Amino acid sequence: MDKLDALDEFARFGDNRFEAISVITSTPDTQGDVYILTQDAFCQVLQRVIDGEIDIDELELWANVVESRQDIDESAVEGAIYALSNNEQMGELNKSMLEKLLTIMQ
Repeated sequence: MDKLDALDEFARFGDNRFEAISVITSTPDTQGDVYILTQDAFCQVLQRVIDGEIDIDELELWANVVESRQDIDESAVEGAIYALSNNEQMGELNKSMLEKLLTIMQ
């Protein structure tokens, strides 16, 4: 798995995300490695949280990491990532809020 594959695996909350995290943290940053988080991939992650496949607390941590990474371009979903990673300003994350966010994003 190269760094872009690892970023994709992490951003999509894949089954191999822990291996991906290891690859990401052990690979030197280069300006050429940028993963683009699409609206579709973001909505798939939200749906998996709503369906109970991913814990809401994990989603918040994921959003914080995505927001802070220079090698993940989240501009297509920047406002939604901000909302998920700043729950003290946006309110506590819950299934109802995520369903509303998903409706808006689709």
